[in-house]
Amino acid sequence: MQGVTEFKEALESKSLTALTTALRDIADQLAYQLKPPYTEILDFRAREQSGRFSVHFRAKLYLHYSLASQVGGLLFIIQFGGDALSDTPTPPSDELFYAGMVESFRVHAYGSKWIGPTITVSQEVAKNLEVPSKVLADIDVDRFVQQLQRM
Repeated sequence: MQGVTEFKEALESKSLTALTTALRDIADQLAYQLKPPYTEILDFRAREQSGRFSVHFRAKLYLHYSLASQVGGLLFIIQFGGDALSDTPTPPSDELFYAGMVESFRVHAYGSKWIGPTITVSQEVAKNLEVPSKVLADIDVDRFVQQLQRM
């Protein structure tokens, strides 16, 4: 599969923008479509400095990609954070995403092509992301790369 190298480079760079772009490219090749994403704010502080705002933030981004039939899919959980300067105390989310640096990355999957130990996701995550099953395969990054390379 193409895009595996870009995915690994994006993870190493810790750039949220690069990682989400690489994940989108992989999902496109798998014919997976992005479902409505879900963001959980963990920490957000804005402080005025010289007429601008210094913003510190941490969040989790949940991205659910699946086949139209929902018989297979991937759930990516990306914890990220960073600091940004803004003209307002509540900057647009795209500014924060652009400044975001990846702190942790998890892959969960469902469907016959994904192999890994199973976990149960919380009811809130399943509901907010419209995941058809609460039981998902928990795939570490190395195993995810190996499975992509075999496709």
